[in-house]
Amino acid sequence: MRAFCFLLVLGVGCSDSPGLSGTDAGGGGVDSGSDDTGAAVEDSVAELRVTDGTSTWRVDGIAAEASANLRSIAGHNAFWFAWSVFNPGTELYNAEPVRAADIESEESCGVPCDEIFAGCPGRDCIPPLDSPTFVSETPDYLADDDLVMGVVTSEGPRAYPHNILWWHEVVNEEVGDEAFTITLCPLTGSGLRFDRRGFVEGETVRLGVSGLLYNSNLIMWDRESESLWSQMRLESIQGDNLGNTTPIQPVHEMTWRAWRSLHPDTVVIGPETGHRRDYTRYPYTRGGDYRTNNSDTFRQTNPLPDGQFANKDMVFGITLGAQRKGYVWNTLRAEFGARGVLNDEIDGTPVAIVFALDEWYVHAFEREPGVELSLVTDE
Repeated sequence: MRAFCFLLVLGVGCSDSPGLSGTDAGGGGVDSGSDDTGAAVEDSVAELRVTDGTSTWRVDGIAAEASANLRSIAGHNAFWFAWSVFNPGTELYNAEPVRAADIESEESCGVPCDEIFAGCPGRDCIPPLDSPTFVSETPDYLADDDLVMGVVTSEGPRAYPHNILWWHEVVNEEVGDEAFTITLCPLTGSGLRFDRRGFVEGETVRLGVSGLLYNSNLIMWDRESESLWSQMRLESIQGDNLGNTTPIQPVHEMTWRAWRSLHPDTVVIGPETGHRRDYTRYPYTRGGDYRTNNSDTFRQTNPLPDGQFANKDMVFGITLGAQRKGYVWNTLRAEFGARGVLNDEIDGTPVAIVFALDEWYVHAFEREPGVELSLVTDE
């Protein structure tokens, strides 16, 4: 059996066994409780509603009762260090703007070419998945508080667990008339969904893992043009499509428990992926748990992270028009508690940030001008 090598990406050597780290299984490390059967707790996300004073919607905004008055907006979570590095000078909610910095570009690269480095040896050294097999029951590798990225498709809801994405990072899907890619970069904590038809004109691309990183973040490649695409920079940084933006789509990230309570008819990626991996184990553990080790950003970044928050604090970010804005989870928690709704405006668009931090859920919706949303507290 070919050895699976973590030497460059994980810093823990090579082995025939994917379960190298010896860590416990886990996703976001949240715990809002469940009964002994794993059933959703009474205060599950499925019970949350938002209201404009007249109409009421389920908190994820994508159920049957959702209407055109509450439109999901594309955004994503990331570690604070990564958000600040990729978005210098941008606005933050209830905090100082991200420290300004200039990022140089070159004729052949959208970023300094010498700052693109190999994280693992060669294209698809971390193997992407294409149209994986889904199951309707909870697979053995998945715990209630593990994290998933959820999408409601024309064929029903689907869950893409972090446990799978730690080891594959890219999942290419075609469901009905939709073609999208789910991506996760464990080093930057960033999970995004992209429209596969918006990368290369006239093509439905198949994305893969280039083996390269920029500022510790995943660089994807497409087989159609062989261009390189920076996940968090949201554009091509090398190749025939240099400078073209990536077509980001909404995705709902939360615990498996929360997604399942919202969508009991969901399917989820099964354990039979065609690859030998231990999907109960989080592999990024050099020096402890990478997710909580604030001193470890894998490589030194350029620019350096803004120091006003801890490196591994979580932030939810949105790009609308010409403006990007970040919402640091600890800031939301301090002002609203674990669950709430924040009414805001980005580049002239009224938005509502709906969150249940105890279930690792933050999402943005466009709201009608002059209409503010709030959580329903009594029904």
